Amino acid sequence: MPLKFEKNTDAFLAVLTVVIGADNVGSLEERDFLFKKVKGIGIFGNPSPQDFNKLLGKVTDIVYSLPQQDGALSAASIDTLLAEAKNALAPDLRKALVSTAAELIDSDGAEASEKALLDKIRRALG
Repeated sequence: MPLKFEKNTDAFLAVLTVVIGADNVGSLEERDFLFKKVKGIGIFGNPSPQDFNKLLGKVTDIVYSLPQQDGALSAASIDTLLAEAKNALAPDLRKALVSTAAELIDSDGAEASEKALLDKIRRALG
């Protein structure tokens, strides 16, 4: 399935959605951090909790429509998502995304799988 982000906000959140799922557990700490952080990023326009949840749900559906392997996104799907996110985001937003992803994995304790994904994100978006 080809992937093309219509908006830079979708690309930004798609990468963060993958980060949340990297340890197979989406925590309340991650959700709360994500909402607080996104409210401060200009491209999102200070969304209400309802609008943010709607956007996050839409993006999560897009992300998990990509090919999976053993119930998780395949490596090729993650590579495709990161390549499309790089195309959709200006360099300053890519830098902000890498920083946000690093903070996100620390919000509930970084696991090895999350650290490996963060390294991949840095290489792909750098």
